[in-house]
This record gives sequence, structure tokens and C-alpha cells, in this order.
Amino acid sequence: MAKKKHTPPPPKKSNLTLVYAGLAVLVIAALVIYSSSPATETPPEKLPTAGKYVKLDKPGTYEPGKVKITEFLKFNCGHCYALNSQLPALKKKYGDNLSITYKPMLWRSVPQDQGFRKSIEAYIIANRSEKGGEMKDALFKAMFVDKKDLTSEIVLADIGRSVGLGEEFSAALKNGAAKDEAEANIRLAESFQVDETPTIVINGNLKVTPSMTNEDTAAMTGNLDAIIGSLLS
Repeated sequence: MAKKKHTPPPPKKSNLTLVYAGLAVLVIAALVIYSSSPATETPPEKLPTAGKYVKLDKPGTYEPGKVKITEFLKFNCGHCYALNSQLPALKKKYGDNLSITYKPMLWRSVPQDQGFRKSIEAYIIANRSEKGGEMKDALFKAMFVDKKDLTSEIVLADIGRSVGLGEEFSAALKNGAAKDEAEANIRLAESFQVDETPTIVINGNLKVTPSMTNEDTAAMTGNLDAIIGSLLS
């Protein structure tokens, strides 16, 4: 009797094939979810609709609900001294929506400015100890009220003591601990072509100067108020 022909069973699918198929499904699902998710975009820069300013060809730092001010100042500048008494009102009005960074500087081309480099360093060292605001006010008072010599390290050390800074401050001032940062302030001012003080830079690329309001610091403060209010509206 002839043998029955044996028909082999159909081959089983490889477990590896099933794994690959599962991974492919997961990848496709992930791509679908990614493509349907809204892209994170940088908010468009907002420009003020009020106030006088010049738009600079520099990167902006605009952030919704925030206004960031950098003030370039000199401690031997009368207009800076005047504005110093007016900016706190803006800070009080706008609170945490407004941040102000102070950058004391000088002009290399002005001989009488050169002795004031140490006053820049004094502010920076004090600011590192969270005494920047007090030191700034004390330096302006010493210059314009008490008529003291801000080019003297002895005078600057005394001013430091008056705001609660001791021998560590005096030693840092003497050793030039803030020399490089003071130079960086000056270079930054030069990069913004600061040719009058106080010069205000808003959100990295909006420049406001005293000449825009006929060197009237009260009018300059009003101009800043209009710009800040517009940016936050």
C-alpha cells in the first residue's frame, strides 16, 4: 500500500516579526501625536504704541507681562542723580512687572571721567552683597549733596561702611575685585553707543535718552511711564 503524502503545516510567524510590527505601530502613533501637538513658538516682539524711543538693531528680550530696563549711568552725572530719585515711583507702580538693572559706566574720551572708575567698582562690589541700591544712593548723595571726592578709595571705603559694608569691601575695592566687570560695563555701553547719560535700554533694543525730552528728567520719567504702560497693556 502506498504511503500517504504528508503535507507540512503552514510556517508559524516569527516572534521577531511581531515585535517589529508592534514597534512600527508605536512609532506611527507617536508621529501622529507629535504632528497634532501645537508647536511652542516665541511670542512676537511687542513695540510700544506710546512714548519716544529709538528701535535698535539688536536682539530683543521681550517677554509678555514683563518690562526689563537697563540704565547706563555715571555717578558724576547730574541728570542721573535726578532720575535716581524718580525711578522708584515707576518700580512701585509696576511692581514685579518691571525689573531695573543699573550699569555704571564712563567715557574713555573724557579725561575727568577716568578717576571715577573706582566708583563703578564700588557699586559692583556692593551689589554682589545685595547692597547695590543703598550704595548707588549713597554715592549720588556723596557726590551731589556732601560734595565728596568719589575718585578717592578712602572716601569710597567710608561710603561702604555707611551702608554696612566692612573691611572685606575695602579690601575687594583695593584689590580690583570688580575691575573686569567695570570694564565690561563700559564696553557694553559702547556697544549701545551711549553718548549721553542716563541712557535707558528697554527689553534689549529700545533706547531712551534725555535729549528725547529736552533733558528734563521729570519728562523722561513720564516718557518711560508711557512706554512701560504701553508694553504691559
